[in-house]
Amino acid sequence: MKNRSKNIDMFLSAFRIVSILLVIEGVFMLLSIIPSCLEIISANNQTIISNETKAIKILSLCAVITIVSGLLLYFFIRKKTLNIDKRSGFLVVTLVWIVFSLFGCLPYIFGGYIGSFTDAYFETMSGFTTTGASIMQDVETLPYSIGFWRILTEWIGGIGIIVILLSIVPAMGGGGGMALYSAEVAGPVKNKLSPHIRETSHILLSVYLCLTIIYIFSYHFGGMSWFDAVSYGLTTVATGGLASHNASAMDFAPHLQYMMIFFMTLSGTNLLFLYFMVKRKFKELRKSEEFKTYLGIILLATLLIFFLTFSMDKGAERTFREALFEVVASITSTGLVICDYTQWQTGAMVILFILMFSGAMSGSTTGGFKLVRTIILFKSVKTNITSSLHSNAFVPVTLDKKPVADETLFNIFAMFVLYILTGCVGLFVLVFGGVDFEQAGVSVISALSNMGPGYKESAAGNFAHFSPLAKWTMSVLMCVGRLELVTVYSLFTKSFWKR
Repeated sequence: MKNRSKNIDMFLSAFRIVSILLVIEGVFMLLSIIPSCLEIISANNQTIISNETKAIKILSLCAVITIVSGLLLYFFIRKKTLNIDKRSGFLVVTLVWIVFSLFGCLPYIFGGYIGSFTDAYFETMSGFTTTGASIMQDVETLPYSIGFWRILTEWIGGIGIIVILLSIVPAMGGGGGMALYSAEVAGPVKNKLSPHIRETSHILLSVYLCLTIIYIFSYHFGGMSWFDAVSYGLTTVATGGLASHNASAMDFAPHLQYMMIFFMTLSGTNLLFLYFMVKRKFKELRKSEEFKTYLGIILLATLLIFFLTFSMDKGAERTFREALFEVVASITSTGLVICDYTQWQTGAMVILFILMFSGAMSGSTTGGFKLVRTIILFKSVKTNITSSLHSNAFVPVTLDKKPVADETLFNIFAMFVLYILTGCVGLFVLVFGGVDFEQAGVSVISALSNMGPGYKESAAGNFAHFSPLAKWTMSVLMCVGRLELVTVYSLFTKSFWKR
């Protein structure tokens, strides 16, 4: 009876936070009507005006539904004392992604832009988890506001819905804030710049906003239209992959593609490290093994793929640019493409798939297993081998010349096992759902790593041909991967509910 009462209190606290976040989501929906309003002002074609007006009405209606739903939910539980611990933090973060995607897919359904709930939910979950997978065949025919909402979901998910909440709601600044922050932020170590979690969230959001503005203006003055500059600025900073063009980044000039490479690399870096750079604290970068490994892997993988894919027809510069772009897009889980990498040699594609799994730095907007975990995993294996050869020697696993705690090592191995097991289950379900084995394997890695592009027919990240079962499976994998497995899986344990 005592556990039941605690669980009810936990749900009420969770839904109180969800209600606040629904209001925030509705406000973002309202902001999405701006591109259509601007297009109506400048357009002369009546058909365009009609389509954009419809989009404004649909988004406004969905925004009202979302905001009212949040306010009603808050009204009924407003007197509940907010009590957030680590356990309820896991519940809140999982609920937020599910509920956000549920309300976020309404514009696609009400406007008839996506034909089924399954497809609409897939598209929205892909956005909020910054996966970049899609079921839309022709995004260039979408009204500006719907296209903008589609990409805005990535930007919201990139910084993290909870980080946005912690930055703007004062009541979230205490111990409950730390519980939410730990459940939301990726990586084995939750870096803080301040004992006050709200202050750290402010810094993260400020860095994210500054990068967004820099990317948008750089793209525009580099030759993109304002809408494309905003769209690709949002998707690059969020390392998402959803684009405003069917051809992803293929049609842009080489200098814009190099610009994207630099910005994707920057976004794959720990956001707090970027703050250190602004503050001229370069010591933090110099002593970071993860940062140096990150840059080293990009260079090594690019050179390997360059030599594997070089052809006189393309020339050295284009081959290098394509290799570098796809390497950076893969390790940062951005998922933008400038070539058909499925035509490369098998060895080159294997390198990309390994990078997909590994991911970039912890504390960044990227997906994947996270590079710091991979480094510690390899070091741990090496240490075990050394210890077996020298039984009396004590060889600790270190990172940045500091010993890694046994608890951290255990958590990383547990995470690795969960990744493998989840991938195997996902692979089985996709094959059962009619996807061929090779395509299913790459799709599972893509969804779990929040990458986007797949293999064969889904090489460009389009999964419209998948069965409903396969799409729902990938939606679950995207959510589980974004929340780093443990957050979601803990909800299905007896100890979670009996505590």
